[in-house]
Amino acid sequence: MDKTVLLTGANGFLGSHLVPELVKNNFRVLCLLRSQKGLSAHDRLRKALESVCHGGEDLSEIMSCVDAVEGSIEREDFGLDERKLDALAQQVDHVLHCAAMTTFLPHLSKEQWKANVQGTDHIARFVLRCSPRDGLHYVSTAYVAGDRKDLVYEDELDKGQGFLSGYEKSKFHAEKLLRQYQKEHNLKITTYRPGIIVGDSESGRTVLFNGVYLFVRFFQVAKQSVDDTRQGKVVIPVRCLGNPEVTKNFVHINYVVNTIARLFMLPKAHGATYHITHDNPPKLGELGDVMQEVLNMEGMEFVEEEAFRESPATELETILMEQIGVYAPYLRSEPSFDKGNIKKVLSEDAIPQCPPMDHQALEKLFCYAIESNWGRKRST
Repeated sequence: MDKTVLLTGANGFLGSHLVPELVKNNFRVLCLLRSQKGLSAHDRLRKALESVCHGGEDLSEIMSCVDAVEGSIEREDFGLDERKLDALAQQVDHVLHCAAMTTFLPHLSKEQWKANVQGTDHIARFVLRCSPRDGLHYVSTAYVAGDRKDLVYEDELDKGQGFLSGYEKSKFHAEKLLRQYQKEHNLKITTYRPGIIVGDSESGRTVLFNGVYLFVRFFQVAKQSVDDTRQGKVVIPVRCLGNPEVTKNFVHINYVVNTIARLFMLPKAHGATYHITHDNPPKLGELGDVMQEVLNMEGMEFVEEEAFRESPATELETILMEQIGVYAPYLRSEPSFDKGNIKKVLSEDAIPQCPPMDHQALEKLFCYAIESNWGRKRST
């Protein structure tokens, strides 16, 4: 094995799924992460991979091809001394920067900037030090598009857009920073911009239950205190501010991993930006319909602001809006995403197939969340 990749974010949802894919393609993976909450970097890595591999022989085989490197992207030189940093640089053939703080909570914006922007700067400086031929591979997000409502092209970045969250803003500035490195140091940057990553297309499995999952959880709990039923369905009359015609660009974790891996291993693909998004994303109204079907309920609807001016929010509606407040702006609009760059480097039959995000796929995602008790037990 003569290919070594330094991967950040290996303990996260996407990063932990990338590790087995890289190992499968004959890479040795050095995973940069820090010790935390009494767990060493190695133990945190193993715990993250256990959730992906479900233990057993696969885990042992993967662990034999990975090493944990104790360090933090938030610290200059990752907190390593000169000798350790040099030793790391000499081992590395490729760098894939996947680590990010994905919270949408405004009070964590300073910590998020430190992780997502300053951390990316530290990674870029390291890449200049070890000089891999393919430069830096960076996982961003399609939502650097911010509050745009038009068609977003991959080579675009700053179009004067505003941002709906600190996460979007920090990833935008990280991309902007890397473009400066590209200009000033001729550093090759390959950028991957996934949509909203959700569970596996086959099983629905995920370890993240934020965003749309908060709706499912809210109504699952609300059902327990509601006695009104009609034709066997629990009736929960709740309005939520949002446009049912707005799409949500969900993409399955396995599709994102397959696409990143395909482009990562293709030299002629390096140096460009790629949207890893869905061509036919579901509408908000469909998400609501599937959720209600899975929960055997009815009564929830997405409405415009006028509805609340005509009739003030009920106590239950107020609670819902408080719980999903950080995501509320995403219920009003969304841009669409061009995917022309991948067609320039891959033939049509070589482009990874994007699984449908239809009624059945959404049902699978929501059922996994409920059956696994929100990740507390393995779904059957």
